Amino acid sequence: MQQVRPNKRQLILEEASRLLYERGTALGVDTLVEEIGVAKMTLYKHFPSKTELVVDCLRHIDELYRARLQACTDRAATPKDKILAICDSLGEWFVSPNFRGCAFINATVELADEKHPARQAILEHKRKTRRWLADLVSECGFKDGEYVARQISQVMEGAIVTALVERDPSAAEIAKTTVAQLLESCEKQ
Repeated sequence: MQQVRPNKRQLILEEASRLLYERGTALGVDTLVEEIGVAKMTLYKHFPSKTELVVDCLRHIDELYRARLQACTDRAATPKDKILAICDSLGEWFVSPNFRGCAFINATVELADEKHPARQAILEHKRKTRRWLADLVSECGFKDGEYVARQISQVMEGAIVTALVERDPSAAEIAKTTVAQLLESCEKQ
């Protein structure tokens, strides 16, 4: 039986995503090449510039982030429980040994130039996350799902930053209480 060889581009993308998340976007190409264990030519064959690599890494991290959240919500019974399960997923993430906050918030700070191509990937992540949240909110039957999704998104982001800065995973439980109160107020409208 022939063994399937992993896709080199995918391997580079996964490892570079991990390294850029752990150490930031300023990580040099030489360090990436050395730690991933590929030749510089191989890296540039798949990613013509470091900027393209950073953009693709952010998109890859976005896929992983939303897949993790989706898996958590898939286990919940009701639409409201799905939304609250997001905070449970955050809590699991906050206690993981490699937690370094939100890759997108971090990249926004690291890449201060608003015209940097990675800023588009960051905006895409925020919009996709809010759209996904708005779909969950609409399953609850609440009015103005977009606005409620923005509120939930901001609570999530606040919890992520708090968990990182204060090294306090209880930020997820506080976020869950806040989101539950928000959902309760929506039910009364």
